Amino acid sequence: METLLLAVDVGIFALLGGAIFATRRIRPPSIHDVAGAFQDLDHSISKFVPDLPAGFTWGEAVERLKAAGVKVDWPKMETSLAGYEAFRYGGRELPQGGEDEVVKLSMKIRRRIVGYRIKRESTSGD
Repeated sequence: METLLLAVDVGIFALLGGAIFATRRIRPPSIHDVAGAFQDLDHSISKFVPDLPAGFTWGEAVERLKAAGVKVDWPKMETSLAGYEAFRYGGRELPQGGEDEVVKLSMKIRRRIVGYRIKRESTSGD
């Protein structure tokens, strides 16, 4: 009976340890602005989205993620992207706010490898 209780205790501690490890792995990063959020997103895309060409554009990445069915508020995401690109490539001021949706997208990508099941367009005439 004691060995059974010991085995149950070990199992419970193993599950708890695994849960703590998993939670730390997918914990949101500490991001303070849109530039940091896009830097983190770039890292997530590079690591968890296979088959993107080297030197991919943000537009290619967004289209791939949409096609894969990643669910975020895409209009907000695209607004943040436009503001970030205007800052990065157009010399505009760094936008204030907008990093929340970028961080959400980055976290969703980290939870699974994107691209295994791309949504197919309907061919039934719907």
